[in-house]
Amino acid sequence: MRLAAPQGNFVMPDPAPASVLFLTAGSGITPVMSMLRTLARRKQIGDIVHVHSAPTESDVMFGAELAQLADAHDGYQVRVRATRTDGRLDLSRLDDEVPDWRDRQTWACGPEGMLDAAHRQWSAVGIGERLHLERFAATRAAVHGQGGTVEFARSGKTVTVDAATPLMDAGESVGVRMPFGCRMGICQSCVVPLVDGHVRDLRSGAEHEPGSRIQTCISAASGDCVLDV
Repeated sequence: MRLAAPQGNFVMPDPAPASVLFLTAGSGITPVMSMLRTLARRKQIGDIVHVHSAPTESDVMFGAELAQLADAHDGYQVRVRATRTDGRLDLSRLDDEVPDWRDRQTWACGPEGMLDAAHRQWSAVGIGERLHLERFAATRAAVHGQGGTVEFARSGKTVTVDAATPLMDAGESVGVRMPFGCRMGICQSCVVPLVDGHVRDLRSGAEHEPGSRIQTCISAASGDCVLDV
């Protein structure tokens, strides 16, 4: 087990924005719950609208704590959408739920479909900078190329892989132990130097050249390459 300092960009600034919208679903409420506790401790709960989706009201994580926050702070409004009876939140009709959503700084966390829809909607109206997303899965680009032979210079091992296999998985398949954390390109724990060749970012499709520091969990061989591991 390895422990490291917290990392990431899904954070609430201090002081908090004047008006906030939280969009959460299921366990995606977890990081927002941390934000709410921090805001309460700082006495910075101002104008906050929180729309949360769960199968039923009894399935809402931290339900009792959310209700207590709403009772204690006039500026905090929590609105639970029970998807089994009301259906999923249609972000194209968000005006019906939160008329001033365009003016709010928004933090969203939940299923990939919801986050993708939010990204499209905020981008379409030109306010993408007001939307902050936390994803639990890496979004991957289409796979191109033929892969290649990966050499792990320090370990003295090589393996031939296709263009879709992450370099971390390639190394582990031949017994090369590499650092890792989240395994989906967020925590930066898996970064190693690329000595030679090219590798491709599986999320964006961007290619990295020799001398780059690459994330092995979300990069794949784009031809033969050598890693300093």
